[in-house]
Amino acid sequence: MVGTYFLLQGVWIIICFTLLELTIVAIALLVYARHALDYEKISVDGDQLIYEKSWGGQVSRCQWNARWVQLIHLHNDPNQLALRYGNEKKPIGLFLRNADRPRFERDLSLHLT
Repeated sequence: MVGTYFLLQGVWIIICFTLLELTIVAIALLVYARHALDYEKISVDGDQLIYEKSWGGQVSRCQWNARWVQLIHLHNDPNQLALRYGNEKKPIGLFLRNADRPRFERDLSLHLT
């Protein structure tokens, strides 16, 4: 609406700024849409632990023996949790608030022991 007013007043340069603004908004919406459906899923079914993560439309899935999986804290960030299976480490809890991490850690630890 504001751009239309200035366009009618003869300020043609407003078209460039309007196109720039709409392009930036479109890019922001595309980035949001790409990550809107990101998730982490951890399932413990008997002796099997299944970890599934969707990030930017790519889904990765790991299936491990739950008895051999350890829940650890990463060295570079003590608030960041990870699952360790042998030499493999997978950061988890990426979508959790820091206030929810201790409860998540406690609940998951119960299922891993």
